[in-house]
Amino acid sequence: MSLSLRKKTLCIIALLLAASGVALGHDVQASWTTVRVSPGSCELTVRVHAEAVRTLIQETAPGATFEPENLDKVRPALKSFGETLYEVSEGGRVLPATETDVSVVEDNLVFRLVYPRAATVPLRLKANHLSRVSPDFIAYVSVNDEAGKPLSSHVLRPNQPLVEIEPPSGVTGSDAQGPFLSFLRLGVEHILKGYDHLLFLLGLLVACRRFSTMALVITCFTLAHTVTLALAALDLVTLSPAVVEPLIAASILFVGVENLLRRDEPRWRWALTLGFGLIHGFGFAGVLKAAGLGSSGAGLLMPLFSFNLGVELGQVAVAAVVLPLLWRLRRWRPYERHGRFIISLLVVLAGAYWLIQRLFF
Repeated sequence: MSLSLRKKTLCIIALLLAASGVALGHDVQASWTTVRVSPGSCELTVRVHAEAVRTLIQETAPGATFEPENLDKVRPALKSFGETLYEVSEGGRVLPATETDVSVVEDNLVFRLVYPRAATVPLRLKANHLSRVSPDFIAYVSVNDEAGKPLSSHVLRPNQPLVEIEPPSGVTGSDAQGPFLSFLRLGVEHILKGYDHLLFLLGLLVACRRFSTMALVITCFTLAHTVTLALAALDLVTLSPAVVEPLIAASILFVGVENLLRRDEPRWRWALTLGFGLIHGFGFAGVLKAAGLGSSGAGLLMPLFSFNLGVELGQVAVAAVVLPLLWRLRRWRPYERHGRFIISLLVVLAGAYWLIQRLFF
């Protein structure tokens, strides 16, 4: 192998390893908040990954730590910590939390906080925890009325931490863009940060030798995850994340192994894509429901459509870059000899790593 080829190969390996490494943290780089506004109170339900909570606690109380299985021992400290996640105010007056609770759901801590309020005074929410985390951390906020009907959705960042809620239902603030655009943006961001989904798609495409096969694979993946995304979001079919996440990792591992065992273009790859795409759809649905999706049909259809549209737009953007690149690389003889093997091997390693991590850690 020439020096030039060796350098190019090492660059490809480094980039793919970097991508797989980043993927390990993508589940902890966000908080999910549902705000229920009623005439006399404002209730916040905040879900944060346990690893992110550990990071935040270290910022506020160096040396302090906790384990979810020992929640009862540190519950008072965690309740106090939960009250620092958001600053809730009205008319310039900071509101104290009159009720605070914390529970563990899967690998997340869920904080419930209730604040008294006046029905005619605007509410202002400031995500204080965003100033204590990395610049990539995101806070998803869904505002609902007393009956649970969605009013608006917001994506907050360290440089955009504010939401203002005008009575009775008007919303302004740093990200007051309406539910449609918020869920659209959420879909785009999730697929672009969903490195496991993207690596699965790359593993499928790298073995395809015809553009028509590539297009069919992408179409089948889109159809499959759209079906289960809708079914799961509507609560018609549900699977626990403890089942879905390992299955997603297993799908990546399976595709990579098949690429290594078969030197030709695998037959019926579209059918494989269709089957595994159904599993990936449950992963998308988990994100959508965690963002505060309502439980009534009227509150589901628009967020479901806009989120899925965002996922597809992000997927098309990635495909627009990857497909021409793969097509050009096939004209390069060293890639034909070694490229598919190297990429598939990395897909296998990443899939195996995520599978072990999601099953045992």
